[in-house]
Amino acid sequence: MTATIDRYTTRRRWQVLLWLLPCCLLLSPARASDVQIRDTRTLLVNGVYRVGAHVEITLNTTLQEALRNGVPLVLELQIEVIRERQWLFHERVARLVQRFELEYHALTESYLVKVLSTGTQHSFRTLDEALAFIGNVYDLPLIDENLLRPGRKYWVRMRADIDVEALPTPIRLWAYLGSEWSLQGDWHRWPLLP
Repeated sequence: MTATIDRYTTRRRWQVLLWLLPCCLLLSPARASDVQIRDTRTLLVNGVYRVGAHVEITLNTTLQEALRNGVPLVLELQIEVIRERQWLFHERVARLVQRFELEYHALTESYLVKVLSTGTQHSFRTLDEALAFIGNVYDLPLIDENLLRPGRKYWVRMRADIDVEALPTPIRLWAYLGSEWSLQGDWHRWPLLP
């Protein structure tokens, strides 16, 4: 009787261990993707504020493997103008989202970047070249000068991330559960002086 209970206990422990193993693998830390935003600038040209920046994006191995296995990634550059208010929450005055679809083309061994706002497509030999193209924010119209109130303090903030909703349905669940499916970048902000 004791031998039967010991076998049952041992088998049960193995079942629990085998069930926990995939859970632990799911939650294991992967090398995080990284976003660094540098050289930010805003210029007033013909009554319109324009924004520029250099966004350095590094994809972790999970995202790189997904690309190489045919999963397209949609990267978003989000840019906002925030009006600072003393007693209330800050107000978002303007929002601009630039979306890029990045995919690997196995036949030509190249990376394709499609600018979703214009429909234009560009081909690059390496992933680094494709990410450099996405991260080159140059002369984007942001907000009309007339929409800003004189004497108020405004900030521009920017971040980059992966659009999880654009992932194929089977992968979306993994993306919601794991941080390796996002870019680990916080908002980078700088003053906009009207």
